Amino acid sequence: MPGEERIFFRNFHVIAIATLTILLFLGVFVSGMSILDALVVASIVVLPMYVVRLMYGKRFAESVMIDFDNRTVRFSFSDERGSFERAFEQIKHIKFKFYLTFVLEDQSVMIKRPANKKEVYQRLKNVSRVDSGLFEGI
Repeated sequence: MPGEERIFFRNFHVIAIATLTILLFLGVFVSGMSILDALVVASIVVLPMYVVRLMYGKRFAESVMIDFDNRTVRFSFSDERGSFERAFEQIKHIKFKFYLTFVLEDQSVMIKRPANKKEVYQRLKNVSRVDSGLFEGI
C-alpha cells in the first residue's frame, strides 16, 4: 500500500477525532458559532473521510507478487485476509492508472504503481487486458 494511504488507514480514527476536535475548537472559539453549529460543520467535513475509508480501505493490498512463469498473482494483505493467489485467467482486467488495480470476479485489489512502470505495463499487456487510461503513451 502506498505510504500516504497506509498512514491514513492505520491512523484513521486518530485523524478523524483530531480533525473533528480542531474544527469544533475553531468553530466555537474563533468563529463564534454555537457548539451544535460547530459540531454540524465538523461532521460535514469528517463524514466524507469515513466514506472514503469504507470504499477503499479493504481494496489496498500490502504487496502483489506476479509470477509470469506460472501465470499467477499472489495478493498479500495485512489484515485477517492474509494472502491468496489467483491465475491470470481469473483476472477480468487490469487498470493501469494512478494505482495498479486488479479487477477480479468478486473484488478489486489496488496497489501503488511500480517504479518500473514501462516494463510492468508491457509484461502485463501481454498476459491480460490492461486499461491504461491517461497513461496511454507509456
